[in-house]
This record gives sequence, structure tokens and C-alpha cells, in this order.
Amino acid sequence: TILTSFANGDLKNLKSLLTASMNNNFSGAIESRNKEKIKSEFTFIGIKESSVEKYEKVRDELSATVKFVAEVISVKKKDDKVVEGNPDKIKFVTDVWKFTRNINNKSPNWYLAEIISK
Repeated sequence: TILTSFANGDLKNLKSLLTASMNNNFSGAIESRNKEKIKSEFTFIGIKESSVEKYEKVRDELSATVKFVAEVISVKKKDDKVVEGNPDKIKFVTDVWKFTRNINNKSPNWYLAEIISK
């Protein structure tokens, strides 16, 4: 959902899934992409592998760091010309995502706090 919302520029949906800091990062990237008139096309194929790399509690904050290996098709276009990626090629992407949740918050939601691309 996060990746698809980012590709589609869906700031409203992203805000409900990200920490404030990550939301600022994603919003800035979308704004920059829009200024340059770059269109992002993204197809999520699936997760090939995932594993919890680290789990911790610091005061009232829980965090879980998860490694994902996903298959995606990702393309950026400007004036209908591909400037990045390949619309015909599935690629493997390895990311490590850190999610956080405050235990005092009544919401069960976890929020994306950090992404480390491999």
C-alpha cells in the first residue's frame, strides 16, 4: 500500500501509514516529481521473502525492523518517454523497513519510520 500510494502520489493515504518525518520525506519526493512532470508507474508483483531483523521497546515506543525482498515493476516517465526503469522487466528489490508504534496509542496501527535500501 505504501509503495503504490507513493507511486500514485496519494498523500492522504500515505499520511495514515507513515511517521511525520517519513511523511515529510515522501511528500517532498512527490512534490519534486510533480514539479519535474515525472510520472511514476509501479506494479507490485509480490513479496518473495520477509524476515523480522530486529524488535525492540524503548520507553513507550515499540519498533520492528523487517527485511523485504519484493518483485516489482517500476518506471518513471517524462513526456511519455521512459527516463528510469523498464516497463517489461520485473526486478527484485531488497529493503529494510523500520515500523514504530507507541504502546499508549489506542490505535493498533504501526507506522513506517525508516527505509534502508540494499
